[in-house]
Amino acid sequence: MSVYSDMLYQQLVKRMAEVWPVLLLLMKESEHRGWSLYLVGGAVRDLLLDGSENSRPLTDIDLVVESQEQGNAESPVGAGVVLAEAIRAKYAEIEAQIYGQFQTARLTWQSWQIDIATARTEFYPYPAANPEVKPSDIRADLYRRDFTINAIALKLTGSQPGQLLDIFAGQTDLQQRLVRVLHTDSFVDDPTRIFRAVRFAVRLGFSLETQTEQLVRTALESGVYTKSRSTHEKVPALQSRLRAELEYLLEEPGWQQSLVCLDNLGALACLDDSLAITPELLRQLGRLDRWVRKFEVDQPRWLMLLELILAQLEPDRCDRVADALNLSAQSQHRLHNIHAWESHLRSQLGAQTTQSAWSRSQVAHSQKSRSQVSRSQVYKSLRSHSRAELFLIASRHPHTLGTSIWLYLTQLVLIPPLINGGTLKRLGYSPGPQFKEILADIHQQQLDGKLTTPKSAEQYVLAQYPGAS
Repeated sequence: MSVYSDMLYQQLVKRMAEVWPVLLLLMKESEHRGWSLYLVGGAVRDLLLDGSENSRPLTDIDLVVESQEQGNAESPVGAGVVLAEAIRAKYAEIEAQIYGQFQTARLTWQSWQIDIATARTEFYPYPAANPEVKPSDIRADLYRRDFTINAIALKLTGSQPGQLLDIFAGQTDLQQRLVRVLHTDSFVDDPTRIFRAVRFAVRLGFSLETQTEQLVRTALESGVYTKSRSTHEKVPALQSRLRAELEYLLEEPGWQQSLVCLDNLGALACLDDSLAITPELLRQLGRLDRWVRKFEVDQPRWLMLLELILAQLEPDRCDRVADALNLSAQSQHRLHNIHAWESHLRSQLGAQTTQSAWSRSQVAHSQKSRSQVSRSQVYKSLRSHSRAELFLIASRHPHTLGTSIWLYLTQLVLIPPLINGGTLKRLGYSPGPQFKEILADIHQQQLDGKLTTPKSAEQYVLAQYPGAS
């Protein structure tokens, strides 16, 4: 083993210390079968890029298994799947998911996930399709990858563990801080690679290599993605892979910079030709990010950011893209209805609500003029909407609807009721449908500051509903 290989291997052991026992099991099982096991992709890239034992743990674990008899009758599913099944059979604490069509598997142990693939080659039957694969060797496997910096393998088995296989000079591009695509047709075959290229460039502080950027623009200008959408009813890349890549990108710290870069490249045409990242949209996205961080919401942040981006489209275009991306039913419902909700709320709240009208001192102490919307009206108008819906609306209309939504979430929904059903029973009222009416009336009066104590609420009930007791 060379000094450099030994150094890399020792760094790898330290930075994957927690999961190393499982990796040792995989190495042992591979060597027992006469197979070679490689670490590939992001973990190798980050190991070479960081170059420090004190760097953060490597969590992106992708392994490739190379076997001399791949694809024969003994292992028709591929060595990667065979290896995963062998480990699962011997160690009950390790779970495995098998994806036979792509000759891959995923092992789960504690909080770790390890992706194992058979060394394979692939081709795309048409642009943006899912690839078709067949077993091959490690060199062919690296050849099918996206960028030179992700096409470096580190051997884990044999007499020289830690040995690097870098047939595309990925280390040179790491040193020059460049994202370089491997193949001229790469972006035509798979549009998600455009999004991946931008995501890696922003995350690592790299630039797109000059020819790579030109290949992106050429692929986009060719109209191949528009043609794919119209030719194939189901376009896997536009549905599952592109949605997944959008999720990864929008969860990155540099998501705003990535969106601007994609817009500059014209890459949002992969979703819809009319999509654009304008300064106003960036401001809206920033507001939404703050809303989501301020309040709990039952929807992932990346999805809400994506919805806000798509909401700028015409309704029919928005529906088409949401369906093509196979977004959840809730997400598609929000996108389909957001413009109608906004119009309805503006008619009730928008033109009459101002920031000064809802300052704490004025809300608590001043008598509003008839031209202003009452607090009870704000509550009534907004209570049927989920937080996700309200956040989208507030981000798009911050100075009108957003102000009312802030009042609703920070004050109105937090006000405890002055009385309840038990109070009405104590006052001599019999339970029935009128309970709901009385309590709703009291709540409205309380929100508008007309009732402030339980005693005043009880007196109001006795005066307004004398026949109910």
